[in-house]
Amino acid sequence: MVPLRSARRLESLATAERSGRFDVRVMDLADVSFLDPVHLVGVAAGAHLAASQGGRLRLTGLSDDQAAYAARMHLGQIIEQFGGEHDLPSVRERDLHDSLLEVRLLRTREDVRELTALVYHRVGAQDADVAHALHVALAEVGSNVCDHAESIGFMAAQTIAEHAVLRFAVADSGVGLFNTLAGRGAVDDRSALNMALSGTSRSEAPGHGTGLPSTVDIVSSLEGEILLASGAAATSATALGRRHYELAHHFQGTIFEGAVPATTGRHRRGGLYWGPGK
Repeated sequence: MVPLRSARRLESLATAERSGRFDVRVMDLADVSFLDPVHLVGVAAGAHLAASQGGRLRLTGLSDDQAAYAARMHLGQIIEQFGGEHDLPSVRERDLHDSLLEVRLLRTREDVRELTALVYHRVGAQDADVAHALHVALAEVGSNVCDHAESIGFMAAQTIAEHAVLRFAVADSGVGLFNTLAGRGAVDDRSALNMALSGTSRSEAPGHGTGLPSTVDIVSSLEGEILLASGAAATSATALGRRHYELAHHFQGTIFEGAVPATTGRHRRGGLYWGPGK
């Protein structure tokens, strides 16, 4: 079973502080010991949120290795696109197939289709089952951003050699799951997470809401795990059940992370880049 590192990793993403007359939101990731796709998309969503509220984000606290990894994954470009600040280095562009999926914007369903197809083709040659799981998961969560978040989203995926795991993540700074599902009976952030993972959608039309449960089933069948967070709640789900966490700081919007094993021989061909730790 692939263990997701504690949901407390999300706390750094939720603690942007306002400071100064220019309304700068400082996101300090000094306490993050290992930088994952979930951090990358979370920072990107934070940069978009700050800009939408008339401010800007400043990213600080990364080690040299983490900063180089974040730069290679195009996080600096995303931050700059929304008027933010960072001290990430300039790095040489790598071949497109040298990374699984750099941080990318999700604005439309067409964006989702293009990016999920890209991930599928990059992973499929190494492991068809994992490629299918990634395609279903990213397509579902990405489509939810376009349909329900009332915001743009961000997607990233990476193989992490040190932990023998492939991680993928999607985040947005939109209305959040509680606001999306309040009309269907959600009473707080945790109940909204449980409803979403159990198949409840804002729409009562047949076929809606099945994507997340299917994603959990597919990822679980590969001995993987997913983490879904929105507002002040986070829930991880595996084949063995769910675990719930309360976040000390409210996370604007919704963030999703999945992890599946990258066992010996899996995902280790084709020159995929391995993300560094601290």
